[in-house]
Amino acid sequence: MRGLRAGVLAASVALLAQHGGAARKMHGVSVFGPEALKYAEGEPFEYLDPASPIDGTLRLPGEYFTKLSPFGLTGKPAPDLGHCFESLGVKSWDDDEAFSVYGWLAQYFEIADDKESMTVYLRPEARFSDGVPVTADDVVFSYDLLYDPDMNPAAKVFWKGVERMEKLDAHTVRIFFSEYRRDLPVWISYLSVYPRHVYGAPGKNLGKDFDEMLPVGSGPYEVESYVMGQSITYVRRDDYWGEDLPCRKGNMNWRRLEFQTYYDDFSKIEALKSGYLDYLCWLPRDVLERLGGDYFEKNYIIKETFPLTRPAAMKCWIFNLRRPLFQDKELRKVIISLYDFDYINRNFFFGEQERIVSYFNNQPQLRASSGPARNKVREILAELALKHNKPGEGMIYVPEEAFTRGPYELGTDGDGNRIPIDQRIAAADHRLDELGWTWDRSVGARTRDGRALKFEILDDTQEAFHFTEVLQRAGIRASAVKLSALEFQDRVNNRRFDLLGGWFDARKAPGRELARSFVSDEAGVKGSANAMGLRNPAVDEVLHVLVTSESEETVETYSKAFDRIMCANWYVIPRTWPTVDHAVYWNYLRRPRIHTPGLWAYYPIYWYWSFDRERYDMIQKSIHEGTVFE
Repeated sequence: MRGLRAGVLAASVALLAQHGGAARKMHGVSVFGPEALKYAEGEPFEYLDPASPIDGTLRLPGEYFTKLSPFGLTGKPAPDLGHCFESLGVKSWDDDEAFSVYGWLAQYFEIADDKESMTVYLRPEARFSDGVPVTADDVVFSYDLLYDPDMNPAAKVFWKGVERMEKLDAHTVRIFFSEYRRDLPVWISYLSVYPRHVYGAPGKNLGKDFDEMLPVGSGPYEVESYVMGQSITYVRRDDYWGEDLPCRKGNMNWRRLEFQTYYDDFSKIEALKSGYLDYLCWLPRDVLERLGGDYFEKNYIIKETFPLTRPAAMKCWIFNLRRPLFQDKELRKVIISLYDFDYINRNFFFGEQERIVSYFNNQPQLRASSGPARNKVREILAELALKHNKPGEGMIYVPEEAFTRGPYELGTDGDGNRIPIDQRIAAADHRLDELGWTWDRSVGARTRDGRALKFEILDDTQEAFHFTEVLQRAGIRASAVKLSALEFQDRVNNRRFDLLGGWFDARKAPGRELARSFVSDEAGVKGSANAMGLRNPAVDEVLHVLVTSESEETVETYSKAFDRIMCANWYVIPRTWPTVDHAVYWNYLRRPRIHTPGLWAYYPIYWYWSFDRERYDMIQKSIHEGTVFE
C-alpha cells in the first residue's frame, strides 16, 4: 500500500511538473494577478441587465465593404464580423478594474508558478454555428493563423513573448512564454478562435477563398443577408451555445443587427429621423446642436449627454524625430507653445474639452505631480540619468526638467494660467531669433543655414488648420495636408511625414500598449507603431518594468517616472480630451441600470442596451396619432 501511495504521489508530482507547477485554475486573468479580479466565478458584470430580452433589430450605420472574411491583406471586411466569432475571454469595462478578462470560450486559465506557461481550459459545451465542437485544435490553429502570410502582420504584435502553443487534450491548450509580461495572459485571452475544419481545409487560400462565404464561428450571430458593399444583417443564432453564460446575459441583446452604408453625416441624420437608424454617436457638436424638430419635441428621439471617465489617451501630433529639424528639443518646445487651446476648444469643441498635459492625464494614481520629483520616483530618475545620459556626446535622455518640474502646459505662466496667444507668438519670435531662425522675406519663412523652417501636418481638421495659421504668424511655414487613405498609409508606413496625429492609450494598467509605440527596437521597423522613431534607452528601461511588473505600486511609481521623462523631452504636441460624450437615439432603446462611463457612448448602447417592445409599439402609435410620447 505504501508503495502504491508513493507511486501515486510520484505520478501526481510529475503531472504537476508537466502542467507547470502547483498553480490554480481561475475564471479570469488580470494584469495584477487573480486577486485583482472584481467578479467571482458565475457573477455577472454589474453594468449588464441579465433580464434583458433578446428582441428587436438594431439598425446602425455601416461602411463600404468588399468581403465577408476577416482574413487577407486586401479588401475591407463587412462591419462587425466579430459577432460571428468569439475569443477566449471577454474584457470587463468596469471602472473599478484596471485590466481584467473573464473566460468566454475558456472556462479557466492557469498561470504556472514559474511564469513560463499558461494553460487554458475550454468550455466543452462550446459549438461552432455548424454544430462542430470548439476544441484545442481550433485554438492552436487560430494562433498559427497569426503567422499566416495572408494575415495582417500587426495582428501578432501583442503576442510578442509567446514561444509556442500546444494541445494537451481535446479541450486543453498550453501556451509557453519566451518572456513573461504581466499583460501577456490578458492579450492571449483576446485570441479569436476560428474553426480549423473550415478555414484550415486543405487547398484553401485564406486570403481569397472565403471572401464571399458566410462566416462560420462560435459567436451568437450569423449572417442572414447582405448586399456586398451596401448592407449586411446578422441574426441571433437560435442554437447559440453560450446563451446562459454570466458574461453573455445582458450582452448583445438584439435579435438582429442591421448595417447600412452611409457616406456622410447628413445622410445618417436623415436616416435616423426616418427610422432607418436607431442611434447615432460621434456627430460633430455643431450638428448635434442643430438637430431638432417634431420627433425630438414629441420625445420619440432623445439627445443625451453622457459622462465620460475613460482614461485619457495621449491624443496629440507627433514629431517625426528622424527629421533633423525635429531633433532640436528647443525648437519643438516653441512649436508646442503655439497650440491655441482656448480658441480651439471654444470654436471647435464647444468648451467640452480639456487640454492634455500628461500621458496619464485623468489618472491621478499614474500621473506625475506638477512639482519636483520626490522619493522613489526621483531615485528612479537619478539611476536612469546616471546610467544613460552622456552629456559629452550630447545625449541627454533624462533631462533636468524631469527632476525639477512635472508635466505642465507650455504657454502658461507660473500659476498655470494660459498666456494670451499674441504674447506667446511674440515670445516665440524672440526665442526663434535666439535659436538662429531669422525671417527671410524672399522665402516667406524663417530660415537658418539656408534651410526654411517649414513642415506639414498630415491632418485636415479645423484644429490643424488653425494651428498652422498661428504657426505662420511666428514665421513658421506650416501646412495641414489632406491625403487619400492609400497615400496617407503609404507615407506613414514609409515614414515620409513631418507631423502626424497620434493616439497613445495609457489605461489604468499601462504596459504593452505604450511599449509598442515607444520602444527603441521598433523605431526602425517599417510600419511599426513607433512612428515617431523614438530611441531613448531610459524610456525602454521604464517600459520594461511597466510591462513585466505585477505590483500595482511599482506600476504606479514607474508610470510617474515615464510621464516625467516623456513630458520633459517634448516629443509630441498634446491636444484635447473630451469630458463628456453625446448620443442621439430612439426612445424605445432601453438602458441597463448602470451606465459604463469608461466607454464611448456608442458602445454601451450597442453592447448592453436592449429593445423595449412595449415602448416601440407606443411610439409607433404616437407617431400615427401625432401625439407626444410620455
